[in-house]
Amino acid sequence: MRIWYNPALKTDTNSEAHVLLHKVNYPGILSTNNRSITLSLVFEPNIETVSPTVPFITLSAGINVDKASDNLLSASSAMLALSYALPLDYNNTYLALGFQGNYSFNRVGVTGSYYNFPGDFDKFGAMYWALRRDPTGSGYNKGYFTFNAGAAVFHTVEDQQWYVGFSTRYINRPYTEWDHISALPVTYGVQAGYTAPVNENTQLSGYGNISWVTGSSTSLPEQYIGLRVIRKIAVNESTAFHLSVGAGLNFNEALQPNVQLQWGRSLFAGYLDVNLPGIASSVYTRRGFTLMYRYDL
Repeated sequence: MRIWYNPALKTDTNSEAHVLLHKVNYPGILSTNNRSITLSLVFEPNIETVSPTVPFITLSAGINVDKASDNLLSASSAMLALSYALPLDYNNTYLALGFQGNYSFNRVGVTGSYYNFPGDFDKFGAMYWALRRDPTGSGYNKGYFTFNAGAAVFHTVEDQQWYVGFSTRYINRPYTEWDHISALPVTYGVQAGYTAPVNENTQLSGYGNISWVTGSSTSLPEQYIGLRVIRKIAVNESTAFHLSVGAGLNFNEALQPNVQLQWGRSLFAGYLDVNLPGIASSVYTRRGFTLMYRYDL
């Protein structure tokens, strides 16, 4: 799912499909749900080489849909991305460059009506981003195209993996409402992660991302960090699965304890949102969860 905000962050050669559901409920105010599906296909050149490390191309496509109760929000986005990863050595270190195009629709509010949400409501949630694109909540549907790019350096071997990425989103600064008053500002992001072994059957993984908008005092950065322990559990001599437990912190929304189970080609994951004192959303009753499924093709 990292390729949605950096198209160069496909750090392995497995073709895969992702399905994700994220639901947030503010009792007595509204609820939102997000659904997305992403398909990534990896192509390796048919060349003879003494090294197992070869360049690869990743073609990704996805659809993302946001909805809110009482028909207050309907937003969707179709994504197409292409990246190229070039080996830097013979030990699975790569430099990757990716480009992405999104065509999106956004409709928030009901035409002829006015809504006054509480201050800092749903900070960095679906309603927040929809109102950023149409500040008046006009109720009119607007389509727009965005162009994004990213670069990454990553290293993947069995006992150690790491990546560092840089992305630029909304390079074309599209207008997102009919009056051509609000244009999306160029947004920059940095992503990083590191996984290392603790012992033969256990790994520790840390990851995070941050984004910011230059020249704007109204756009706060996205900030997320997480830590995960991954344990390989043998079922018998020939079969094993991986179980991971961890927590991520979205500085503008919630703490997210999570659990993942990888069995064969399938990965199942669940995240629970827990509000903390001092986080903007904590002044309201907020309940949220995320379910994710990945299948290696």
